[in-house]
Amino acid sequence: DEVLTEPAFVETLKDFTAKHCETFESTEENKLEYTPIFESYAKLVDEYVDQRLVEKGIDLQWFMNVLPDHMEADDAHPRTGAVLELLSSFDDFHAFKDMMIQQKKALALEAAGNGGDDDHTKSLGDDMGALALIKEKLELTRILEEGGEAEGWTLIADKGWIQTFKKRDPNSPINLTRCFATANVPPDELMRIFMDPFTKTKWDDDVTTCEVLGGEGFEKDGFIVRQVAKMPLMNQREMIWRWIWVKDHPEPGSHTGIVHSEPWDEPPPPNTFRAVAKIGNVIVRPLKDDPSKSRMTMFAHMDFGLPAFIANHTSSNWMVRNVLKLEAAYKTLQLQGGK
Repeated sequence: DEVLTEPAFVETLKDFTAKHCETFESTEENKLEYTPIFESYAKLVDEYVDQRLVEKGIDLQWFMNVLPDHMEADDAHPRTGAVLELLSSFDDFHAFKDMMIQQKKALALEAAGNGGDDDHTKSLGDDMGALALIKEKLELTRILEEGGEAEGWTLIADKGWIQTFKKRDPNSPINLTRCFATANVPPDELMRIFMDPFTKTKWDDDVTTCEVLGGEGFEKDGFIVRQVAKMPLMNQREMIWRWIWVKDHPEPGSHTGIVHSEPWDEPPPPNTFRAVAKIGNVIVRPLKDDPSKSRMTMFAHMDFGLPAFIANHTSSNWMVRNVLKLEAAYKTLQLQGGK
């Protein structure tokens, strides 16, 4: 579980990409010199992961052989799909090339003294005021929802009930992800589950603790929420994010949730990575002709401390898991009498 997020492994990947990323160009053409670099990268990753798993008493070949069949089993753990997708990403040349190009851009920005957009660190106590910041976030959400291919959105997965898109962020190697999904939950109930910090641990098995640190509630500036979670293939993650719920927006009967990181002076606990949410917004509307279901639009740009190419490669799986967890939560809370 810890191998892929060990500091030594992450630093190894950073050193490799920094050394070779200048060779890669953002064109359709794949040059011959890309091949030996990719082969060296694949060998580096395979040898490192294999060595660490052997040290932990795991046979990597056996693990990869049994994992696909295990995914189809009725008792398969819900994280299994994420595990296989993550491991498979290391052998994906297109994911590798994208990682190298994004690293090249990141190094260019760093050299130019541009560290990126820090808007997500602004608190509601800034001079611009809570209302102005909320309006700004709502306008950003509108722009992101309406954007199409001309604005850089590319379809990366379509399961019929959910479509996932990606968009390059010029200030980060991590892509912005968007999905349109149909959820078997009424809009009001879906938002109550999604945005209620007091019931999060009742239905989300990944979240071990969820507490409110501040904020004056959804009628004013939202809540500052601290979550500690054990995510698939990761060590413990801490999230200190502001949650804002705007009702009857963008249309009457719909809802918009705004989620972004909140600055916090206290450091995270030992062996815990503090995840950064540049955006984690959601729009929920009644499904046309069936108000017992919702049509969701979700946006995410989050840094959970993984190499960017892994985060980008697994974003589709993450969106699907979120919707399925919300549906399961609705059923669970119904059995519990909504408590």
